Amino acid sequence: MLGINAQRAKYLENALEVYTKLNTGVLPIDTFLKYYFKVNRIAPGSRAWIAEHVYEVQRWKGLIAHLSPKPVTWTGILNTYLLHPRWRYMTGHKGLPEYLRCSFPEPLFDRIARQYGNDKALEICQVLNEEPVTYLRVNTLRTSRDKAYRALLHKGVPVEKCADSPCGLLVTSKRALLESPEYHKGIVEIQDLSSQICGLKVETQPGEHVLDYCAGSGGKALVFGPKMENKGRIYLHDVNENLLNKVHWRSIMTAYYGKMDWVVVDVPCSGIGAYRRNPDRKWTFRIDDISNYTATQRTIVDNALLFLKPTGKLVYITCSIFEEENELQMNYMCKKHGLMHAQPPTMQLPQSRGMNGYYIAILQRETI
Repeated sequence: MLGINAQRAKYLENALEVYTKLNTGVLPIDTFLKYYFKVNRIAPGSRAWIAEHVYEVQRWKGLIAHLSPKPVTWTGILNTYLLHPRWRYMTGHKGLPEYLRCSFPEPLFDRIARQYGNDKALEICQVLNEEPVTYLRVNTLRTSRDKAYRALLHKGVPVEKCADSPCGLLVTSKRALLESPEYHKGIVEIQDLSSQICGLKVETQPGEHVLDYCAGSGGKALVFGPKMENKGRIYLHDVNENLLNKVHWRSIMTAYYGKMDWVVVDVPCSGIGAYRRNPDRKWTFRIDDISNYTATQRTIVDNALLFLKPTGKLVYITCSIFEEENELQMNYMCKKHGLMHAQPPTMQLPQSRGMNGYYIAILQRETI
């Protein structure tokens, strides 16, 4: 690999060592890198190089560690990674176990293979090791997609229109995007195509009341909100146990029971469909995580249904590809609460050089 700078390599090794010590399964790489670059004076060009390779090493460290001298150290891993790039050819070496070829923990690979078979599991894991593509959502309250598209091209930002989302754009140079006024003014925002599609499936009408029960940053509400034409109400809520345990807050919430035409629950999940953006998560994954998430999801849906009108619809969303969090979970919910599918659910595996994996189901009560 050409152009290796010794100082950069030193910072890369240090960043990986510090991240390993700090990360307990809940620290995203991007959050760590903001902290790391804040406390270390590193030139902008070197920061970009370090960030790129922190992500890449996290994707492939299982395979690289297997090919590195023992005992395995970060120095050894980086020597293999930076100085012996032929390790990449081993991803196609059929003499290696599949989980090593795709650099996934063996228990996680086996769990995927149990549901999808070995060949499909290898394909899924290889896709999840790709660099993620960047999708944009145009703020259609401020401009049209066509105008945003032309403005970005005029500023030298390479973009393409997405066929699956009327407000979506694919950008092939994130650096050019981040320097554009359209991004800084909020005319376009980064949002994966899978999230946009899920938002579009919430077919709100003017005058309706919608509760986004696990809103996070509210990205999906910004997709379905314009359909309401400034008529009706959107309520944003995020799951926070400390807040929900407060008696005053609970008394406020009860006033909205049975009032919502739509309740959207983008539940906490294993997140495997979005591992391209969070490659570190595969190394902290535990099989027990699935059952823990399913229990949390059931509690969230139990609470969210309290807000639904008898004629309302519940939208259940995950970025998981595991049936326990998706199809089997819906079977359980339908049986427990007397629900049925208002339309066929969608299970989308992560696409190569495309959108994240996701699952969405829209439920309504069997008797209205």
